Amino acid sequence: MKRFIFTWLYILVGLTWAQDSPSIMRGGYMKVLQGKESAYEKAVASHVSKLHGPEQWNQYAWRVETGPRTGQYFVATFGHYWKDFDERVTTKEHDKDWERIVRNFVDDDDEGDGSMFMKFNEKLSYDRGGSSSKLAVTYYYCRANAISAMEEIIGKLKAANEQAEFEESYNIFTKEAGGPNEVLIAVLLMDGYAGMAPVSPSIAERYTAAHGEEAWKTDYEIWTNGLRWSETEIMTYMPNLSTPLAE
Repeated sequence: MKRFIFTWLYILVGLTWAQDSPSIMRGGYMKVLQGKESAYEKAVASHVSKLHGPEQWNQYAWRVETGPRTGQYFVATFGHYWKDFDERVTTKEHDKDWERIVRNFVDDDDEGDGSMFMKFNEKLSYDRGGSSSKLAVTYYYCRANAISAMEEIIGKLKAANEQAEFEESYNIFTKEAGGPNEVLIAVLLMDGYAGMAPVSPSIAERYTAAHGEEAWKTDYEIWTNGLRWSETEIMTYMPNLSTPLAE
């Protein structure tokens, strides 16, 4: 299967990113009633095939494989300007069908994070190509006023990765609205669970080689002092629940 079929953002929506390109995504978690996962997937696949085609409002889905949200679905739309969410016009058919799916299959007791907006940061992201049928999504919850310094460190890590010709790829987002503020999101693109294994050279070795040992020690302290906590989820892409990709 072509590698671009599974890329999280850059290739997923078929866009060549630039600073003025549409970079806003909106997404959220859906907790499906136990035992109704297959029926939910069938209903969403039908909904997407009819109402979220290549020339329509895009919609993509992943299934969460780890953590407290295991089994939930992350549903998102990508590649927008902010104004797109003001100007979007849905049809009665769309709204009625989606309301039916939510009513019949989504848990009313869902205490998920709700909808959130995120912004893709091309400058900090690192794309070496390759397939990504799975994602490791890490949310970094930062202390107040620490996020700028942490973004600077991510930029220095990208430079170190480029110098080392590091093979893995990742995308960086900031949360713009929805839930706690001051959140950085790193999305590691993986072929499978093997992508979670330790890599060589390590992050410390790459960073030190590019910027020196003192820079590594200083920036490591800045990062750890700026970080409140983090959490990582592994997700699997659901192509049957997603807008078909352009050839």
